[in-house]
Amino acid sequence: MAAGPPKAGYDVVVVGAGVQGLATAYELARSGVTDVAVLDRSWPGGGASGRNGEMIRSAFSSREWSQLFDLSLRRFSELSAELDFNILFSPSGYLVLSTTDDELRRQHLVAAKQAEYGVQSEVLDAAEVRRLVPHANPELARGGIFQRRAGFAHHDAVVWGYLRAAARAGVSVFSGVDVHAVLASGGRVTGVRTDHGDIAADVVVNAAGAYSDDLNLTAGVRLPLVKARLEMLVTEPVKPFLRCAVATPHLLGYCHQTARGEFVGGTELPGHDETDSLNTTYHMLRDMATKWVRLFPDLGGVRILRNWAGTVSQAPDLAPVLGEAPGVSGYHLSIAWVYGFMGAPAAGRLLAESIVTGRVDAVMAPFEARRLIEGRSIAESTLVLTTDGRS
Repeated sequence: MAAGPPKAGYDVVVVGAGVQGLATAYELARSGVTDVAVLDRSWPGGGASGRNGEMIRSAFSSREWSQLFDLSLRRFSELSAELDFNILFSPSGYLVLSTTDDELRRQHLVAAKQAEYGVQSEVLDAAEVRRLVPHANPELARGGIFQRRAGFAHHDAVVWGYLRAAARAGVSVFSGVDVHAVLASGGRVTGVRTDHGDIAADVVVNAAGAYSDDLNLTAGVRLPLVKARLEMLVTEPVKPFLRCAVATPHLLGYCHQTARGEFVGGTELPGHDETDSLNTTYHMLRDMATKWVRLFPDLGGVRILRNWAGTVSQAPDLAPVLGEAPGVSGYHLSIAWVYGFMGAPAAGRLLAESIVTGRVDAVMAPFEARRLIEGRSIAESTLVLTTDGRS
């Protein structure tokens, strides 16, 4: 963390010291751009980056999601060595369960698409799923898509790994600095306004999570985003029973078990919880507990140690917004991330490359902000999230 107040100007100002902002700052520094300030109103990882499910995969149904997150998955496998910090990445596999015959038939079609995109996955039948997750309720495990090299990593370790590596490379990271507005003139960004005064910059990156749309409006950028709250729970350590990460679209849930034995899981309800509150709710705690005991009956009676809420911004198609904002040169966006922890290593690298070179990689191009203005949605059918009551 930087000592003292920020300078009056930097080459680049990144708003948000979550995993997206820190990954972008780190990748900028690796490219030789070291006069970078990362500003956060709280502390690094204090938002959704430290309040997520930690799960990582690239086996999606769309080419756009598969290619972006496959780059991220490859980056996760090398991050501990690169950052010189153990991010506790566990490539123990990721299973997306199917509960009905119709779901299993659809998964066969999805797996064929994934092979087309160069993503390795396999469809398991009921017997194979029972061998992989023997403690799962067999009534809810008709089969599933399994990606062997996927898994999970520790969210705090990833944040701190990026923070330390960025700081070593010369990036200045400031907590307790509230950014009130993005400053622009003549269609070009000129800096930011903070509670510590104005800070000049030729490039500003919005990685402000749930508050990213508030910042956009100060720059005159209007996108159809909403704020939403997601919740998780963690149990006391129990004897290892779950080796891989598991998602269950039927129950709208996702989970894994840590090396210490805690069960970590989150669930969703139809629609989205539109708020920026970090308070947890009883109805979601009850929903999570009920669904996880239904899927893993052995969890009945296990004590919940804690649960938490994280807030994100969401686009109508639930895909991230990545790239330069329309109409404001030099103002770049890494926002609308509902799978932001999972996507950070790829997004940080691609966004930093586009800022330095002015070229937009083909993997990043589909996620431009203009798609939302023009009504071009990215269709992705394997998300364990809902919008407007639809999966």
